[in-house]
Amino acid sequence: MKKIKSICALVLLSAGVLLFSGCGKSNSNSQNPTSNGKTPSPNPSVSIVNMAYSPATVYVTIGGTVTWTNKDGVTHTVTDVGGSFNSGDVPADQTYRMTFNKAGTYSYHCTIHPTMPTATVVVGN
Repeated sequence: MKKIKSICALVLLSAGVLLFSGCGKSNSNSQNPTSNGKTPSPNPSVSIVNMAYSPATVYVTIGGTVTWTNKDGVTHTVTDVGGSFNSGDVPADQTYRMTFNKAGTYSYHCTIHPTMPTATVVVGN
């Protein structure tokens, strides 16, 4: 019985430490999360590697710039499905940058390689 009481006391003490360790802390992130709870970055990066965009989804603040770097050995494009942006050809080891000034979700693909997976930019504040 003493062993059970000791274990219970240890569990309660641990819970109390965890509970109070967060007191007095404020959220230092001044950005608002997007509607899905992800916090956007002002300047996220995407690699084009192995015939895919990585990460497949990035979250950017309004007014932020996304940079795509082609790490494949072939040319790719970064082309919005809705037509709002198009990188043109992005040769190997080159970059393309796009600044997003309007909130929304933008799906994009490579026009040269239609079998490549589509990727997404989510713009929020």
